[in-house]
Amino acid sequence: MPAPTSPTSAPKKPSRRQRVPPASEGIQVNFCKNPSCRNFGVPALENIKGLTLPATPGAATGRRHRDNYTVGKSSKGGRKILQMTCNICKQRPPVKSNKGVNEEIQRMIAYLKPPKSPACRTKGCATYNLPVADWKWLYTYHGATKGKSERYMCKACRKTFSIKTTTTKPQSTSYKNLLLFKLIVNKMPFQRICEVLDMDMHTLYRKIDFLYKQCRLFAGNYERKLMELKKDRLYISLDRQDHVVNWASTNDKRNIVLNALGSADNKSGFVFGMHLNFDPGFRSSDIEKNARLCNDADVLPPFRRFARFWLPCDYIESKAYAKGLKAATKGKKLKEALKEDYDAAQAREDIEAYEEMSSAVKLPNNGLQIHAEYTMYGHMHFLHKLLPNVRKIRFFIEREPGLRAACLAAFAEEVKNARCDVFFVSINKDLNVHQRQNLVQRGKRDLEDFRDKKKHPLEISDTSLRQLLIEEMLENGELREIGNFKDQWLDYPAPPMNEPEKLVSWQTDMKDRRYSSFHLARLYSKASLHGIDRFFMQLRRRISLLERPIKTSSAMGRTWYGYSPYKPENIAKVIEIFRVFYNYVKVGEDGKTPAMRLGIAKGPAKVEDIIYYLPR
Repeated sequence: MPAPTSPTSAPKKPSRRQRVPPASEGIQVNFCKNPSCRNFGVPALENIKGLTLPATPGAATGRRHRDNYTVGKSSKGGRKILQMTCNICKQRPPVKSNKGVNEEIQRMIAYLKPPKSPACRTKGCATYNLPVADWKWLYTYHGATKGKSERYMCKACRKTFSIKTTTTKPQSTSYKNLLLFKLIVNKMPFQRICEVLDMDMHTLYRKIDFLYKQCRLFAGNYERKLMELKKDRLYISLDRQDHVVNWASTNDKRNIVLNALGSADNKSGFVFGMHLNFDPGFRSSDIEKNARLCNDADVLPPFRRFARFWLPCDYIESKAYAKGLKAATKGKKLKEALKEDYDAAQAREDIEAYEEMSSAVKLPNNGLQIHAEYTMYGHMHFLHKLLPNVRKIRFFIEREPGLRAACLAAFAEEVKNARCDVFFVSINKDLNVHQRQNLVQRGKRDLEDFRDKKKHPLEISDTSLRQLLIEEMLENGELREIGNFKDQWLDYPAPPMNEPEKLVSWQTDMKDRRYSSFHLARLYSKASLHGIDRFFMQLRRRISLLERPIKTSSAMGRTWYGYSPYKPENIAKVIEIFRVFYNYVKVGEDGKTPAMRLGIAKGPAKVEDIIYYLPR
């Protein structure tokens, strides 16, 4: 995406009549996120001057009035944010920049755009700029150059031109790329890779750039097919994973803490994307200079030109605000931890913005860190563009208000039409193996007790039995209300070993009884994060650069790990390299890759297919 132009003068501040930011290429995320409210999916008016709105229930026909939102400033901890209050359900979602969301979407879908095909370069020719890929009959194959690039001749003007066979500059040690790829995805530390392949770190990073570009080209060719994929249902799990960047100087021992949001199909295991809240395409010094020129710090965040980026003014304010904000939940029971998680979210100045800075962390020196909620909005709209032909999608997400809001913003129409549902899934991840085994055994006993009580035959599987038990729990109203939003949580019965203690909450209840108890029980029974969590586990185990860091003895909370990266952009590169390997190369016990199970690949790919892939 091209860098924004430097402003020559400060832009005009939003007019007093401008309530929310304007839509950006059809993207408007500022509306009520309560599915049972009449305002759900109805955007707030950008400008109310001189408008006569259509009649609404309880309003006289043709009466001049405002819409059903009240937009105003809110202040917590001395920081001002813009909120909109729904006058019907009284929920107060924060206002976001549609331009910032759209910029994130464009960053994420860039790899899906097919590379430009070569064409006749003779101006005035009838075939000028008509690409070879789409107009093959207008060209004739004309051999190859000394560099083995394909050459074509235009039939109209008889001029020839060549097509480059490589996507990057030639590499003198390209024969090492295959082994390098395999070492990266098999947890070889970068310094050991340099020893094994007899290369320096500069060469290693240059080759990683090459592999990253090839993976993007390879994945783009296959994943464009997802836009045509027709599936009856997909069950997609989403979660976040934090990554720490080491300090580069002992004079400044602050970490850079980034997080990546990933989504995967629970059935096939296919990972649709894993996006880091970091954009390496900009220089932080340039953006900071431009932000000062246009007085971004003096404008409310949603109206800023660089709304999605963490700027120095944001960092200073957040560091002062975040002291003592986070509640410690480790070692507590899941229900207690969940209640404190709700309280911590409610205490935020912006309930959708969960990341806060402290004195132990800093912003990247090169590239820009992105506000995590904008990455969430971008990721969900990315999925919306990627899967337009799937009839029904069920999302299972961790309990994070920002992720819920992003999901409902992108799939509002599908939620209204019962084509999309969202479930919170909360799992106790602090249990040891012995505790997990005890919970699994207890769950099995509960299922058998239910079988005996209802006299179900032994032929009924545990999965079907669990669904019947959930159906009975729903009919008996065995749901627990937790948090100030009065979310209803189901204590998931007999969970598996990888999710031994689990709570599930249905977030898209329209209060219209659209599902029977049997249907709803089936959806609850499928609630799981195992698709994306399995990828996260493999990523930690097989990429040394992303292994969990260790905490220092300092009480400041700083972390350091010998294998962790020093440059944030390397995290995004190795994640994408492994994602492509995981989706297209790595086969499971059934002999298939996730891409094969999803139906976009016919067989497993080889690493060589990725490294030597040439776009057509």
